[in-house]
Amino acid sequence: MEHATIETTTTIDNDLMIMPGHLAAVALFAAKKDIRHYLVGVCIDTGPAGAFLVATCGHAMAVHQIDNVARPAGQLIMPLVPLASMVKANRRVGIKLTLPAGFAGTYNNNTRAKRQVTLESLKGEIAIVFEMDGIFPDWRRVTRYDDAPYPNQVFFNPHYLVRVADAADLISERKFAVQVRPGGTGVGFATLDHEGKTVAYIMPIRGTIDDLPSKPTMTY
Repeated sequence: MEHATIETTTTIDNDLMIMPGHLAAVALFAAKKDIRHYLVGVCIDTGPAGAFLVATCGHAMAVHQIDNVARPAGQLIMPLVPLASMVKANRRVGIKLTLPAGFAGTYNNNTRAKRQVTLESLKGEIAIVFEMDGIFPDWRRVTRYDDAPYPNQVFFNPHYLVRVADAADLISERKFAVQVRPGGTGVGFATLDHEGKTVAYIMPIRGTIDDLPSKPTMTY
């Protein structure tokens, strides 16, 4: 007697749900103008640990964990303009991002046509976003855990600190007190929401106390 074989296939979940506040907060960390044009966008990154939304200007970076569903490794960089329009129209409504079939793999300009992501709000609005050229930086290298104490002093550019505070306000509407924790001589770290799913990293300015401005000598 011949036994019938049953083939099973695993369906990869290509639908990602994200709140507009998280999308807008991460987008604050994208570059405004840069010859590295792939930094002027937001990257969707998937892998065994889940799906992530990442943006960086090269000096500060934000990462939002969308979910923890294991998927093949893949990346796609989305331009900011269509994202901003969707966020503005849906301030309090979730947005579904549908990844294209065959999403796994890195961008290759010679062999792959531009892929697209479908954005759909819970109000029924739909936008199609085509990917940007380029390969996103290895953001995981920056986010490695490091809790060792360091004696050296580090300082942070106030413009980046303001960006961190603004991003937290976009998510929680000023109901979350964000703090930046120095990372030794490495990057500073901040959690941007109550759930700990959205974080920011800031490159430090390394120096000593002597590098700081002297106290003013005038009397008040």
